[in-house]
Amino acid sequence: MPRLGVLALVALTLAAPSGCRRSRHSRVTSFTPPPLPAGFVERSGSGWRVDVPSTWRDVAQKDVAVWAVADPQTADDFHAKVFVLTEPFVADSYDYAQASEAGLRKDARATVDVSREDVVDGDPTLVMETRWASGPSSAVPYRTMQTALSSRGTGYVVTCAISASAFERYRSTCEAVVRSFAVER
Repeated sequence: MPRLGVLALVALTLAAPSGCRRSRHSRVTSFTPPPLPAGFVERSGSGWRVDVPSTWRDVAQKDVAVWAVADPQTADDFHAKVFVLTEPFVADSYDYAQASEAGLRKDARATVDVSREDVVDGDPTLVMETRWASGPSSAVPYRTMQTALSSRGTGYVVTCAISASAFERYRSTCEAVVRSFAVER
């Protein structure tokens, strides 16, 4: 009898971390996508889709982004942008978001101001707001709001970038963009 109790305890102990972790990060099956905001259009690429302001235009990419749009108007000589990045990643969206946050925290130019748990496209994930110092890619300090999702072995990040001084004016736009992000399942 004591041996059976020990075996049951060991089995429960070994099963608990993966069982709890799975239930904590499982998809929210009752999730309903937000409605398309007024003045926004849906854009999509290989494995993802996002809603962006209809007046924003495609921009050429020089870095790792697979797609980007920019506001034709500037704020502090900075065009607000939305871009999507992809990379191989096999774990769930929450794990990918945590890895993305850890990468941001290691970047000397970045300061993560907010990292909050949220549900985007039915997946538990993080929404992060980060301040960026001016540097080689931008003479203007800027802020970003982003989230990360993972599906079918690919990690997807959508980022809304705005000059630091204009961020609060664009906050609702960035929220709408980030909350509309979705990936193929």
